[in-house]
Amino acid sequence: MMPTTLAVPITQKDDAGDKILDNARDGPYNITIQGGIAGAILIVAGFVLCFFGYRLFHVTMFLVGFYFAGNFSYIGMANAGVTSTTLLLAISVGVGILGGLILVCCSRLGVAVLGALAFYALGLWILGWKTGGVITSSEGRIILLVCLAIIGFILGLFREREMVMFGSAVVGAYSFVLGVDMFAHTGFTNQAGQFINSKNTIDSHFDHQSVGAYALLGTFIVMAFLGAMIQFWSFGRRSFRPVAVAPAPSTVAPVAAPGDNAVYTEKPSRFGGFWRRGRY
Repeated sequence: MMPTTLAVPITQKDDAGDKILDNARDGPYNITIQGGIAGAILIVAGFVLCFFGYRLFHVTMFLVGFYFAGNFSYIGMANAGVTSTTLLLAISVGVGILGGLILVCCSRLGVAVLGALAFYALGLWILGWKTGGVITSSEGRIILLVCLAIIGFILGLFREREMVMFGSAVVGAYSFVLGVDMFAHTGFTNQAGQFINSKNTIDSHFDHQSVGAYALLGTFIVMAFLGAMIQFWSFGRRSFRPVAVAPAPSTVAPVAAPGDNAVYTEKPSRFGGFWRRGRY
């Protein structure tokens, strides 16, 4: 009599292996503990960015550098075929922290990067409204995201004040909905990962987009709009780069006391001062 164990389909092992590989490619936060921690951080950081990004300027610069460098390193590793979740997470976080510290010291560059991230997030939002992406070809998606990021970068260079408020609201809102999806598992985060990971095939993962994913797409744009409006209303008349006030006419030149508040302006230097705030 044939043992019943031989009746188990021989494809079960292969299916399990494919499932593990697909889960690893979906992103570095698919493990329960990692997903919970990452989701909580994304929600809190996203809320702060969305509504207080202009007020907490240095925090915004750090988070922008963290998101940009971490996301850039993850995209590079994922497209290079790295599937270890631990390696993806560890390297992305490490590179992200380094990127955040750099942009805190180079705030002018940070605002430009914020603009690039904001328009990049808008590109992902546009693509997400259709299963498999509004643009189906990977080349078309890349062109869209790159062009939007370049536009955002240029706007960030020339319209700093507006971009800090608008960009932080957009990036914060996207961070918030990503964090929510870490717990809700609507497929929103996974599909966004498919748009930037050439090692995955979108059609094989998303035959039908869930209602929850559409709900998060709507939540993102509403939250970004509210965040931008609140920041323009609350902080629109304030400057994150204070300028010096001209002293009253006097025959005696004023002498700055050691404890006077410092004034920050753009000050070129041989160490790339165009990108950072100088101190007079």
